[in-house]
Amino acid sequence: MKRHLFALGIATLALAVGVGTATAATDPPPGADQILGQAAGATQGAPAAGTAGQTASNASLPVGISGLSGVAVGSGSGSATQTATNSADSDASNKSTTDQTADATQTGGSSSCTSGCGGAGQAQAIDQSALTKQDADSDAAAQQNAVNANVPVSIAGGDVSGGSSSADQTAKNTADADASNKSTTDQGATATQTGGSSSCKSGCGGAGQSQTVDQSALTKQDADADANANQSAVNANVPVSIAGGNVSGGTSSADQTAKNTADASANNKSSTDQDATATQTGGSSSCTSGCGGNGQEQNVIQGSQTKQSADADATAKQNVVNANVPVSIAGGDVNGGISSANQTATNKADADASNKSDTDQTANATQTGGTNRCTSGCGGNGQEQNVIQDSQTKQSADADATAKQNAVNANVPVTIAGGDVNSGSSSAVQNTTNKADADASNKSKTDQDATATQTAGSSSCYSGCGGNGQEQNVIQVGETKQHADADAKAKQDAVNANTPVSILGTGLTGSGSSSADQTARNSADADASNKSKTDQDATATQTAGKSTCWSGCGGNGQEQNVIQIGETKQNADADAGAKQDALNTNAPALVVGGDPSSGSSSAKQEASNKADADALNKSSTDQDATATQVAGDSTCWSGCGGNGQEQNVIQIGETKQDADADAKAKQNAVNVNAPESILGTDLRGSGSSSADQTARNSADADASNKSRTDQDATATQTGGKSECWSGCGGNGQEQNVIQIGETKQGADADAKAKQNAVNANAPLLVVGGDPSLGSSSASQDASNRADADASNRSSTDQDATATQSGGGSKCWSGCGGNGQEQNLAQIAETKQHADADAKAKQNAVNANAPVSVIGDHLNGSGSSSAEQKARNNADADASNKNHTDQVASLDQKLPDSRCGGGCGGKGQEQNLVQTSKTKQDGRGNAKAKQNLVNVDLPFILSLGKEKRGRAKAE
Repeated sequence: MKRHLFALGIATLALAVGVGTATAATDPPPGADQILGQAAGATQGAPAAGTAGQTASNASLPVGISGLSGVAVGSGSGSATQTATNSADSDASNKSTTDQTADATQTGGSSSCTSGCGGAGQAQAIDQSALTKQDADSDAAAQQNAVNANVPVSIAGGDVSGGSSSADQTAKNTADADASNKSTTDQGATATQTGGSSSCKSGCGGAGQSQTVDQSALTKQDADADANANQSAVNANVPVSIAGGNVSGGTSSADQTAKNTADASANNKSSTDQDATATQTGGSSSCTSGCGGNGQEQNVIQGSQTKQSADADATAKQNVVNANVPVSIAGGDVNGGISSANQTATNKADADASNKSDTDQTANATQTGGTNRCTSGCGGNGQEQNVIQDSQTKQSADADATAKQNAVNANVPVTIAGGDVNSGSSSAVQNTTNKADADASNKSKTDQDATATQTAGSSSCYSGCGGNGQEQNVIQVGETKQHADADAKAKQDAVNANTPVSILGTGLTGSGSSSADQTARNSADADASNKSKTDQDATATQTAGKSTCWSGCGGNGQEQNVIQIGETKQNADADAGAKQDALNTNAPALVVGGDPSSGSSSAKQEASNKADADALNKSSTDQDATATQVAGDSTCWSGCGGNGQEQNVIQIGETKQDADADAKAKQNAVNVNAPESILGTDLRGSGSSSADQTARNSADADASNKSRTDQDATATQTGGKSECWSGCGGNGQEQNVIQIGETKQGADADAKAKQNAVNANAPLLVVGGDPSLGSSSASQDASNRADADASNRSSTDQDATATQSGGGSKCWSGCGGNGQEQNLAQIAETKQHADADAKAKQNAVNANAPVSVIGDHLNGSGSSSAEQKARNNADADASNKNHTDQVASLDQKLPDSRCGGGCGGKGQEQNLVQTSKTKQDGRGNAKAKQNLVNVDLPFILSLGKEKRGRAKAE
């Protein structure tokens, strides 16, 4: 605040001193110096750390003991229920807002001097500078160890009658780290400078004006987020019953739900808005002879630099064990309920790194020269106008996600009885999900809008005066560099086992089904993307003043330049790796001395493994330039110089893109149904025995580049009319329009999928009597796919319209002819390289191999079958697409010339050059290898007669 007040005080004092009137030859010329400076600096640092550690143990241990043989031990239900939640949350954020507004007005006073006075001088400067630095660092670590156990123990000399026994566990572990930076910079400057009028007899200096508006904004942002989640969860139900008599138990179950999540988010957001309006007006000058011309300089400079870095790392590790192990030992009979183990495990690592930048630069510059009246020997007015816009953006996003999961689910009921056993169904159900998601994204938008208007004042002179001079420059530079790197790794080990064990002294009155069901999902998703948009719009208008002279005056000179440069570099790298080991086993073991009746036995497995890598670059460059140059009319009696005009419009768009995507998926899936039955006499009847497997493995890599360059230039140059009696020089015009569009694209995609799938149904039956068997089958559906897609898309559109019109010429004798040169060049160069590699390897084994050894004869057996469906696919697609459109319109006109005699001829030169070069390289390589084994081998060894069902392999 003190700085602003101090600057304002200086400006007010300068204005007060600079306004006045000089009436004598010895009075000093009016002068004014106005300076306004604004500087803002912000530095922010936000570190945050969150750590959570949890160890939870829950145990239920009821114990019942009775030593009397005639006394029964009865217990109610026994259960252990645990809900454990552990969370670490870290949030680091910075927010900055900078607003700079400057309004400066400078007005020069009038000067009245007889002769020999110096010209008035004015200087006006506005300087705005903003610096913002932000650093956000967030770390979150969550570690959870949860143990839940239900272990009821019953020991009795008589009978044991127990209720249901269960262990239920719900464990949740979360680490959340969030680091964010947000910056807003707004700079607004309005500068108005007006020169005073000058009235001098002779020998006075011309007035001078200088106006400068400088805006500078620098933003640096760094966001770092790390999240680590580690979970170990154990859930166990182990009821133990030992009885000299009978054991009668209820249901026994272990249910576990475990969820582990690591979430890291690093975000940067920057917005820069620069708005400058500069107006400069020259004062009028009236002089008899020998006075200097007025001079004007106007500069508008806008510079913006943004640097952003975002780094996110997420690691999730989960170890979960769920076990149901009821143990029953009885001298008599065992009547058991349902026994089950259910597990749902979810492990997820999510890393998100993003940068977003928005730069908006708007400049409006207006420069107007004052009128000049002189009898003879006065200098011409001079004008210079510069508008410069420079924007530079650098972005880097890095995201790493790692998810590792080990899940074990087991149902192992053990029954040992001297009598009969009547048991319910036994099952193990497992549902596991493991996911690693990495997202790195950069988004940049640059908008530059410049409007420059330069108008020269009219000149009236009798003889020997210099011509006016004008120079106008508009320069726009937009540079964007983006780098996105995403890595996702997912590893899953899932084991599901149902292995009930029954040892019976006499018979199995009846048993329920025995099954193991497993659903395992593993995925790694890496997404790296860059998006850039650059919009440059320049409108330049230059108008020369009219000149009236009797003889010997110099011609007006005009130079106008519009330059637009847009450069974009993008690099996207995505790597995804998914590895899955899934084991599902149903292996009930039955040893019976009598003739049991058993239920169905099955193992079902659904395994899914996926690696998805996506690297994307998208760039849009739009350049629009409108340049208008108009020369003033000239009226002269004799010996005057001709007007000169030069107009240049240059547009350069350069884009470089590199996209690399790698996806690797490896799957090992094993599904086994292997019930073993050893029977002393007969098997009254057995249910079906089956193994069903569905395995899907896929690797998908997508690397794509998209570029669009649009260049639109409209140049209009108009020569002024010339009227001369004799000996005048001809007008000269030069007009150049150059458009250059260069695009380089490289896309590389690699996908590898490897699958090993084994499905086996191998029931073993050893019977001393005459059994009746159910159907036995093995069904396998295996799918393996590798898909690599590398694509480049480029579009270049160049549209140029150049119009050059010469002014009319009227001369009596000895005048020079007008000359025109017009050049238009369009150059477009595109290079594209696409490389796609896909490899798919599949090993699928499906086997149905029931083995039966029978002592007497086989009353009847069901069908035996093995069905296999295997799909292996490798798809590689490399494509390049380029569209180049060049449109040029040239119009050169030189009107008729009227001359009495001895005049020079007119000269015209017109050149049009269009060059388009495209180079494309596409390579696709796909390899698929498949090994299939499908076997149906039922083996029956019987000493008596046999009644067999059908056996088939598909």
